Amino acid sequence: MARRPGVVIEIWKCVSTRRVMAVVNVDNLDTLAQMLLDLPLTKQHGQHVQVEVTPLRRLGDCATDLKSRLG
Repeated sequence: MARRPGVVIEIWKCVSTRRVMAVVNVDNLDTLAQMLLDLPLTKQHGQHVQVEVTPLRRLGDCATDLKSRLG
């Protein structure tokens, strides 16, 4: 995954596994899907590449939202 400024926040390689974790900032899932399809690894071995997506929110944003909803 190319490190595009503002899109790819950070990338980690999990030790002793074939796993890479990335935190990305995208506007929608279509953008994420296109990024994943454009990866050289996906183009070469797409049927063997497993992707798991977990949406994240900044803790401060979540706390502010909860405070406004609870009064």
